[in-house]
Amino acid sequence: MSTAPRLPDAGASRVTAVPMVAATGATVTSALGAPMRDRLAGWLPRVAGIAVLLVLWQVLAATVFSSYYALPTPTSIVAQAVTDRSMVWPNLVQTAREAGLGWLFGNALAFVLALVFLTVRPVEKIATQVALALYCLPVIAIAPILTAVLDGDRPQIVIAAQGVFFTTLVALMLGAKSADRSALDVVSTAGGSKWQQFLRVRLPAALPATFGGLRIAAPAAVLGAIIGEYLGAESGLGVAMVYAQQSLDVERTWALALYATLLAGAAYAITAVVDRRVCHWSAGMNGAAPETKPQSTAERAATAVVTAVGATAGSVVLWQLAIGGLDPYFAKGPADVWTYLTTPGDERTQLLSALGTTVLHAAYGYLAGTVAALLVAAAVLTWPAVDAAVMPVAIALRAVPLVAMTPLIALVFGRGVVTVIVIAGIVTFFPSLVTMVTGLRSVPQGAVDLLTAYGASTLGVMARVRIPYALPSVFAAARIAAPSAVMGALLAEWLATGDGIGFLMLRASTTANYDRLWSAVVLVTAVSLLAYALAAAAENALSRNRFH
Repeated sequence: MSTAPRLPDAGASRVTAVPMVAATGATVTSALGAPMRDRLAGWLPRVAGIAVLLVLWQVLAATVFSSYYALPTPTSIVAQAVTDRSMVWPNLVQTAREAGLGWLFGNALAFVLALVFLTVRPVEKIATQVALALYCLPVIAIAPILTAVLDGDRPQIVIAAQGVFFTTLVALMLGAKSADRSALDVVSTAGGSKWQQFLRVRLPAALPATFGGLRIAAPAAVLGAIIGEYLGAESGLGVAMVYAQQSLDVERTWALALYATLLAGAAYAITAVVDRRVCHWSAGMNGAAPETKPQSTAERAATAVVTAVGATAGSVVLWQLAIGGLDPYFAKGPADVWTYLTTPGDERTQLLSALGTTVLHAAYGYLAGTVAALLVAAAVLTWPAVDAAVMPVAIALRAVPLVAMTPLIALVFGRGVVTVIVIAGIVTFFPSLVTMVTGLRSVPQGAVDLLTAYGASTLGVMARVRIPYALPSVFAAARIAAPSAVMGALLAEWLATGDGIGFLMLRASTTANYDRLWSAVVLVTAVSLLAYALAAAAENALSRNRFH
């Protein structure tokens, strides 16, 4: 005989409701308090790291470097920034607009190119080299030309986009090629197209690496806009810096650099927040071997030759089309440059000698920046407190508009090779650090747990698992940082040291020797392409030895 279930009486309900509410309240309080404590715990090292840096700067500026008027104290810089806030605001808005549009257009171009490369593979190698050539064009040489042929703020937007698109393209391609092969086969077996493979498998797998590239691109867009303004514009932070430097107002120059740093830092922080929201599920998804097809030595050599010839032909055609309709007085074509470079004489000898000096400068800066980035990246992964303390400083270094600060840096470090190493090292350090940290964090957690269970130390896990898995990202960093080191060396030579091909480009620009200027641009671009190719060759060789 069945009985109806007995319901608790009202009294019992009232009695049991009290502890339930109390427990729920405690749970809610705990749930609300834990995230707040976690946020505070995460922010405290950042604040402490910045505070230590500022205190050290204040002490050194007031004592050791007190005779260097180019290095004011942080307190005087902040005071000047507060005083100039009404003047800075419209310039800040203008720079933010240019950087935002450049970031948008540059990344859109990167995504379109990545989609084309992944769906139409035969064009990938050649088109990538053409895109690299565009990225390696020295901004300080092409900015005056862009200003002459484009109106308004378009030159600044183009320069910002140029500094963005290739970084994102490399990161996106790296992540997309590391997509799970079996997942791609499932989509293909189900009748999916290459577009569906890209949308459903490659793009999700590429998100962590892509956001690593986007974090680099955000400050790069700000820096590109400021460089464009500095070299020719009507308004913006770069223009304000020009006026401040012309009036020898050092504190105002540093205050404007502070605003630029805050703008770039905000762009980086927004990208990082979106990254955490979008990619929080992706830990351990990357680190797969890039897709490679076994090739013999002869096949690799033939591929390299075909790629080089195709990329050169494509670049020449694009170059000739780009100058079509422009004034031949300042727009020189491939034939003009070929004639200049193949004509024996002092002009060519000086150009090649200066190029050798620049290559040495770039090598010193690249080595210094890369070693520093590798050490800091390892420290960031080994000690989480280092991450919180160092990354804001690294962002600040990347955000500083070096085209405006190089003369001030030269006053502090002199006008010799040390300044070149500092400038080239700074532009190398940040993209290398971000890309290396992303790669070191992409290790499957299971591999880390296995070694930890067998008693491996943190450094042992770093050496045996993290670095081997991160090698693709390390070489991706080299591909980005090596051309950047060349650009940094040019900048230091242009504005500080008075030697190298950068200084020859400056003299050619001021004396309207456009044959020499365009020839120097071609040589610098060729050196940057060679640096990229060497990094890519090292990556491919190591990948073959490791994964085949």
